[in-house]
Amino acid sequence: MSSRSQGNSALAFLLLLVVAGATNCDDRSAGSRTPASAPVSTPVENPIEDVLKPAPDMQYREGVAAAILIDTSGSMMDKVKDAGGERQRKIQIAQRSALNLVEQFDKYAREHSDQAILLGIYEFSDRGSGPSCRTVIELGPPDVTAAGSAIMRMKAEGGTPIGDAMIKAKNDLDAKGLSRRHILVITDGENTKGYSPEDVTHAILHQDERHRASIYFVAFDVAATKFNAVKDSGGLILAASDETDLKGTLDYLLTGKILAEQPAQK
Repeated sequence: MSSRSQGNSALAFLLLLVVAGATNCDDRSAGSRTPASAPVSTPVENPIEDVLKPAPDMQYREGVAAAILIDTSGSMMDKVKDAGGERQRKIQIAQRSALNLVEQFDKYAREHSDQAILLGIYEFSDRGSGPSCRTVIELGPPDVTAAGSAIMRMKAEGGTPIGDAMIKAKNDLDAKGLSRRHILVITDGENTKGYSPEDVTHAILHQDERHRASIYFVAFDVAATKFNAVKDSGGLILAASDETDLKGTLDYLLTGKILAEQPAQK
């Protein structure tokens, strides 16, 4: 074959490739073929709602269960005024306040022996390894004797994973099956790791009514406005600047909110 014939054959072949490519492009633009990169719509669950799933057939009995979450992050080593006007570490003040709560729960439970009253104490902080929320006192009938040594072992160190602690507390409350559930958070700072407390609050308070828990925040030596997002999600935010304020705030929550919801003794 002459060199001219070979050149003509090659040119014809190239023209065929161009025409074929143009036809395929036209087909795709006309919608006859779905691009490989086209997004596929798939349902995505809210991860917080996924970890906050009480059994759909859960049956609750009358009673109150409260989970007290105490911030043990590094900033709790800072000092504020104690009840005597001296400056003392916030973790020590929080420990005394927690023990006082146990004593009040214990007194109430003994005076209302016909009612189910459960209390749990938790500490939360990010230590780099291990769980960010740790049980100090198992959720159960208040026990002053057992609580004393356990509470005094709490130490302040690490970050502030508030939302994750709330999830742990809510799941423990649900497992006990009591009708009235409360989560009380005592913290001196904003969330620094894990789920945000406002997202967790929103998820809890948008559950079916029978599964919900009341949520209270005590902003200890920090502006209450730091938790406006939690307030907007339905939580109650109160402030305490020192030990006297903290005791008064906790007394109000206990007698005016948590135990006040209990039915009158027959």
